[in-house]
Amino acid sequence: MKIDLHFILHLDHPTPDGNRLDSEIGLLEDGANVGSDRAQIAPGCTYPQLVTSGSLRQNLNNYFNKSCFPNAFPIIGDDGKATAFGNSGIGIVQGPGQANVDFSVIKKFPLIAERTRLDFRAEAFNLLNHANFSNPTLSENSAAFGRILTTAVNPRVMQLALKLSF
Repeated sequence: MKIDLHFILHLDHPTPDGNRLDSEIGLLEDGANVGSDRAQIAPGCTYPQLVTSGSLRQNLNNYFNKSCFPNAFPIIGDDGKATAFGNSGIGIVQGPGQANVDFSVIKKFPLIAERTRLDFRAEAFNLLNHANFSNPTLSENSAAFGRILTTAVNPRVMQLALKLSF
C-alpha cells in the first residue's frame, strides 16, 4: 500500500529589477515606448516615504504614497508627447511578494490482472488559499493609479482524478 505525497512551495520576494514604477508612459511621437523614462519624485520626498506603511491589505487602495509623484512623467516639448527623464532610480517601488503551496496525494491500487492498476489522485492548488496580489496600477493617467485591483493567482482549486492503467 503506497501513498505518494507531493508539495510545491513557491515564495517570491520582489526584486528591484522586477515590479517597478518606471517605463510606464514615455511615448515617442510615433507611439513607441521609450522604455527608459524615470518617474519624477516630488521635492522633499525620500525613498523610505514612497511605500505606504502598514499591512498590504490595508494599502490595497493606496499602495504607495501618491503625493511623492504629483507629476510622475512630466511632458516636455511642443508636441506634448515626449516625457522628461525623472530623478528616480530603477525599481523604486516593489510590488507585493508571492507565497503559494500546491499539494497532491496519489494512491495506487493494484487490480486483479498483473499489470492493471487504478490510480487515485487528489490535488489542491493554492492549498492555504492565500491571497497573492498583483502589482499596483502604474499609469498616472488612470483613476486607479497606486491601487492594487487584482490578484496574481487563482483562489484554492481542488480536483480529483482516477486513472486506469493496463
